[in-house]
Amino acid sequence: MSALTAFPARLRREVVPQRPLAQLTTMRIGGPAEFYVEAHSLRDALDALNACRQAALPIHVLGGGSNLLIDDAGVPGLVLNLKPLTRIQPFGTKVVVQAGASLTALVAACARAGIAGPEGLAGIPGSVGGALAMNAGGRYAEIGEFVDRVLWLSPGGALTYLYREEIQFAYRQSSLRQGIVLEAILEGRPGQPSELVARMKQIMEQKLAAQPYRAHSAGCAFTNPPGQSAGRLIDLAGCKGLQVGGARVSEQHANFIVNTGEATFEDVTRLMALVQERVQDAHGVQLIPEVKAWPQPMIVAA
Repeated sequence: MSALTAFPARLRREVVPQRPLAQLTTMRIGGPAEFYVEAHSLRDALDALNACRQAALPIHVLGGGSNLLIDDAGVPGLVLNLKPLTRIQPFGTKVVVQAGASLTALVAACARAGIAGPEGLAGIPGSVGGALAMNAGGRYAEIGEFVDRVLWLSPGGALTYLYREEIQFAYRQSSLRQGIVLEAILEGRPGQPSELVARMKQIMEQKLAAQPYRAHSAGCAFTNPPGQSAGRLIDLAGCKGLQVGGARVSEQHANFIVNTGEATFEDVTRLMALVQERVQDAHGVQLIPEVKAWPQPMIVAA
């Protein structure tokens, strides 16, 4: 029996076998998904998870495709793309946002609505769902600071609201990774839209000047060790410009690995291992990857 028979007929028609994934990621690397489907509603996401559980298929959740490195051999099971879920609705000092909305769009909407706080997330790529799952952030803010509640699909298929105190946020991680973020209500502070828009643009300009935004990368390759900068450690270890195949350590920011055009999954993983080795030798620090590698699934269906 085909695994597809577990999907409702309306969703089964939308499932694409062997869908290439590289162009759906900011790294532009990776093979095909065994099965691929886009969620155009919360019901689609729920039905896809339940179908995968029935068919014992692993499920991977895709949003903006940043912070992600996909094996060239492809991804077994289902890749569920939440990118069509893009609703952003500010009200007062809060905003309802769906998981597929880009973080850039959320930041801009909050600034224009006079919701202060999220402008500190300017310049961070990816989707809101992915940002919440990894507690994305930078020098000025982390998204977990603004969570009021999250609409979350548990690995067991239960749809529930989790309030801020029920979620564990830490540096570049959260307990939300165990399931699927579908929607969130975030809360900021009252602010002047003109001032927030100006600050958002200023932060964005700083990032554009310091980071290789126009290159194909997955964002920061490694998390910052406590009290230290991964980029600075990599730079001091002499790794800027280091290259394996088509993957190179950015000369602009050492914590970015860029695809020069023909990089493979193996090129990137070998280069990351080499950077880790050199930093360990130079500084005695073991760098931890921030980039997530597939095909390890977000949820192993049972």
